[in-house]
Amino acid sequence: MARFLTMRQASEHLGGVPSAETLYRLAREGHLPVKRIGRRLVISEVRLAEWANEPGDARSRTYPDTAHERRTAS
Repeated sequence: MARFLTMRQASEHLGGVPSAETLYRLAREGHLPVKRIGRRLVISEVRLAEWANEPGDARSRTYPDTAHERRTAS
């Protein structure tokens, strides 16, 4: 079974770089393969490792089905 990490846990797993805030931004822009579970954005540990080991800029790859816009209160 896949282990899922929150953005804070993912940042810690990567040694603090990039920060959780940067990971949230990359997820909103569709550059991080995340899933939404309830109100939380999570990423599988395996997908995080694959993403982190891809060569080049983190923004060079797009995951269009995972882009998440920030929700605003109405």
